[in-house]
Amino acid sequence: MATLKGYSRRALFFIAGDAVAILLASFISAFILTSISGYSGELSLLNLLIYITLSLLFLGLFKMYRVSWRFTSLRELLMIVNALTIAAVTFTGYLIISGQANSMELSLLAITYLQSILYVGAFRISKRVNLEIFQNQNHEKRAIVFGAGNAGDQIMRDIKRHKHWNLNIIAIFDDDEHLHGLSMHGVPIKGDRNKMIQFLRYTDIDELIIAIPSLPKQELKSVLNRIKDLKPNLKVKVLPSFHLLSDDPVGVKNIREISIDDILGREPAKIDMDTIRSSVEGKTVLITGAGGSIGREIVRQCASLNVGKLIALDIDETEVFHIQKEFQDGDVNLVPYVANVIDEQKMSRLLETEKPEIIFHAAAYKHVPMMEDFPEEAIKVNVQGTDVLARLCCMHDVEKFVLISTDKAVNPTNVMGATKRIAEEVCLAHNDLCITKFIAVRFGNVLGSRGSVVPIFIDQIRNGGPVTITHPEVKRYFMTIPEAVLLVMQAGEMGKGGEVFVLDMGEPVKILDMAKQLIQLHGLVPDKDIPIEFIGLRPGEKMFEELLKAEEGVEDTSHELIHKAICRKDVNTDELEMVISQLLENIENGDTETLRNHIKKIVPTYSFKEPQTITKNGQKSVKEYVD
Repeated sequence: MATLKGYSRRALFFIAGDAVAILLASFISAFILTSISGYSGELSLLNLLIYITLSLLFLGLFKMYRVSWRFTSLRELLMIVNALTIAAVTFTGYLIISGQANSMELSLLAITYLQSILYVGAFRISKRVNLEIFQNQNHEKRAIVFGAGNAGDQIMRDIKRHKHWNLNIIAIFDDDEHLHGLSMHGVPIKGDRNKMIQFLRYTDIDELIIAIPSLPKQELKSVLNRIKDLKPNLKVKVLPSFHLLSDDPVGVKNIREISIDDILGREPAKIDMDTIRSSVEGKTVLITGAGGSIGREIVRQCASLNVGKLIALDIDETEVFHIQKEFQDGDVNLVPYVANVIDEQKMSRLLETEKPEIIFHAAAYKHVPMMEDFPEEAIKVNVQGTDVLARLCCMHDVEKFVLISTDKAVNPTNVMGATKRIAEEVCLAHNDLCITKFIAVRFGNVLGSRGSVVPIFIDQIRNGGPVTITHPEVKRYFMTIPEAVLLVMQAGEMGKGGEVFVLDMGEPVKILDMAKQLIQLHGLVPDKDIPIEFIGLRPGEKMFEELLKAEEGVEDTSHELIHKAICRKDVNTDELEMVISQLLENIENGDTETLRNHIKKIVPTYSFKEPQTITKNGQKSVKEYVD
């Protein structure tokens, strides 16, 4: 009830302010017209009352009495122009019907209309101008906190103790009804999340801090959707789950802006860090593809787990330089290494010299449509590279080889997925030949990786759209990069050799929903501020990905999110090596047209569309894929 009264008082204030602005515009317009043309007519009190009433009515219909004063933007100013324009047109109709539509009255109306836009707009934006230009820019931000538990208490203590945060907490909300009506550090706890939404509806707030690290992501998503529907531009910050925080006390420094990771709907995985640490501590670890999203995170995790020596290998010298720079001031024994995994002589020298005990093989080509156009490159890196390393591991007695695989290896419809499936077969084939334990870990997309849709969507949003999606029903599995890497390392630790582990990716996410959430996180409205366009599936893409082959089963492991696929070898070792040699020979001879058929000999579940060169505009250089 109090918020409704507050809203009524604010609405009456704006109505009175707009009426005074329009009244002032009328008098000044009459003065201007008199000075220019000698207008000697008197302002009709009835006409003035009708014009002001019409203006206020249409401003109300355009919801201008629900808009926050301090957050008035260009959008609200445009709504004012629209409302006053309709009011002026309606009043013109009244003048015509009443027989008062002479040139002087219409001129007076035109000037009054323009003056009204100027004065009403200036009145509405005055508070924002005052706050952002004339007042000190370090003014305290008005904020509220959702969460009155231990985390909320520590954040309130930090805010009270350190004034440099420039935060003025005016209210706290929590779903625990036993706390309602109490106060924390002098700030009232006003109610639950529903009361918070009502409070936001009628109160000017700069920032909302969600201080409940244990809040399930589905609930966080629900709360955020309600807030963004009400106030798209409100800045929302969140306190991450405690397992992401350091050992320091919780404070404002731990709060960060909400991201797509927070609302994906998947709870953080429980990781046995002690077991992972014991599996790599003091050992020499080689990471191939260390410059990529997954490889780089494996480097970071290994660096924090006290490995003896860390070899970061990538073909991209710039990425290797950045890795070296990232760790140059630490105490990590990092060896940067620029090499191509298909260079057998160089890789053999590396294994002979550095003697790695564990290899995480993340080097691969992963871009699906690009590899459809260059299948030979996918074969060389994904297949030959894995085969080279597998043979060298056996020669140099490497303890463990962990292949980073993909959900696209299941019933593959593209070259990238098929070559990763062959890489799995290489690991299965070599596991029985030497002491090296070969393990593959299969998972879906990771958020924020260079090949992920998330950075692409973010760039499109920042450029004003449109956000492009292949199909409205397309779905993908997602997890965060740190979570995926730690689960890979956990699987690598528990592997005994010859396994293909499958990470539990949770529920698949509809890409359209993800795009809409990203747009909302940027304070914009989907299909209004940022258009969404559907461009059709690209070559080799599926509507949804699978994590197991149709004929495979799955076994549970000691970790609830790591499963073991019941795999069988589709080909024996000799046949595998023969087909790989044939593939490489075809590439060497420039015969790339039959590569897909040879791949199918190793991966019977591989299905594909034949690329054909067609004629367009008299040219025969455009590839299309047909059944």
